[in-house]
Amino acid sequence: MWYLEADTLFLLLVTSGVMILISGLTRLLFKKDFAPKVLILANIAVIGIISYELLLWSLGYIIVTFIMIKHLTHRKRCRKFLFVLYCLICTVPFFYGRMHEFFPQLPVFIVFIGIAYHMLKAIDSLYFVYYTEMDIPFLAYANYILFFPTFTAGPIFRYRDWLRVYTNPKKLTFDDFIKYVKRFILGMFKKMVVLWFVSTVFTHILDMNLKWYWSLAIIVLSYITVYLDLSGYSDIAIATGSAMGFTVPENFRKPLSAPSFTVFWRNWHITLSDWVREHIFVVLNGKRLGRIASAIVGFCTMFVMEMWHGFTLPYIVGGIYNGLCLGLENLFGLTSVDKRKTKKAVYVIRCIVVNFLFAVNTLLFTVTPDQFFEIMRGFLN
Repeated sequence: MWYLEADTLFLLLVTSGVMILISGLTRLLFKKDFAPKVLILANIAVIGIISYELLLWSLGYIIVTFIMIKHLTHRKRCRKFLFVLYCLICTVPFFYGRMHEFFPQLPVFIVFIGIAYHMLKAIDSLYFVYYTEMDIPFLAYANYILFFPTFTAGPIFRYRDWLRVYTNPKKLTFDDFIKYVKRFILGMFKKMVVLWFVSTVFTHILDMNLKWYWSLAIIVLSYITVYLDLSGYSDIAIATGSAMGFTVPENFRKPLSAPSFTVFWRNWHITLSDWVREHIFVVLNGKRLGRIASAIVGFCTMFVMEMWHGFTLPYIVGGIYNGLCLGLENLFGLTSVDKRKTKKAVYVIRCIVVNFLFAVNTLLFTVTPDQFFEIMRGFLN
C-alpha cells in the first residue's frame, strides 16, 4: 500500500510531528491552537508530494462539490430536488472510475485514488447542510476532504464529527502521546509482521490438496487477513490523526462478540457501516417499516455497501449474500440479542455462526473465483 512505502511513511510521521509541535507551541505561547489553520498546508504538502495530479484532482473535486454545498445551504425552492441531484453529481467520478475497470480505453482524466472516500464525505456534507441548514466554511471542508491520515482508506469522518474535533482539537498529553505511539506500532505490526505471516500460511494451504479442515482453516485465515489489513491501517490512521489533536473515530470494536449481523456491522468497519446505515437504511427505514419492508431495505443496504467496493461479479455475489444474511435476520426478528437473558452457550454459538458466515464472504477479497469453488469442494473431502 502507498502509505507503507518508506518515504511516504516518513513524510506522514514528519508532518504529524510538525503539526503536534505547532499545536503545542501555539497553545503555550498564544493560548490558542493554530493547528486547524495550518492543517490545510500540511494536507496539501503531503498529498502534493505523493502525487501532484492527485492533489489537483482533489482540489478540483473540493471546489465543485463545495459550490453545490453552498448553493444548497439556504436554498428554499426545489430544495429536495437539488439535494438529490447534487448527491448524484458527487457520485459521477466514482462511477466513472468503476466504468474504467471495464472499459480501460476510456480517457483517464480522473485520479482514482480516494474517489470512493471523497464521494462519501461530499455526500455527508450535503446531508449536513440539507438537514441543519448550517454553513460549512471552505477551509473546514477542504481539510475534511484532504485530511491525510484518513485520505484514502478511512476511518470515515462524518462532517458533524469532523467539525467537532476540527474546531476544538484535543490537547496532547504525554500519556496520550505514548498511547498513540503504541497504537501506531500495533498497526504497523499487524500490517508488516502478523499479516505477512498469516498471508504466507494462507498461500501455502491454498496450494495443498484441500480437505474439509484445510478449507475451514482457509476461511478462518481469510477472515484474519482482511481484519489485519483493515484494522492495521485504522490503527495507523487513528494514532496519527489523534496525536495531532484530531480524534479519529474507531473502526473496529470486538466483531467476534457480535451475535447477529446487525450487531456485527456496528462493530466491523464501523465508520463505513454507520455511513451506509445513516444515509441509506435510516432514510429508507425511518417510517417504522414492517419486517418484510425492513428485510428488503436491509438487503438493498448491504448490496449497495458491497458494490461500493467494486462492480465485478464477485462483489455482486457478495452483495446478494450479505444482503440475504441481513435481510433474513430482519425478516425473522433476529437483529438484537439480550446477552443477560440468553444462555451463554446459545450466545457463543450465534457469535460463531455470524462470524463464520461473514468469513466466507471475505474470500471475495482474498482468493480467485476458481480458488473459491475449490475451497467449497474441499468440504466434501
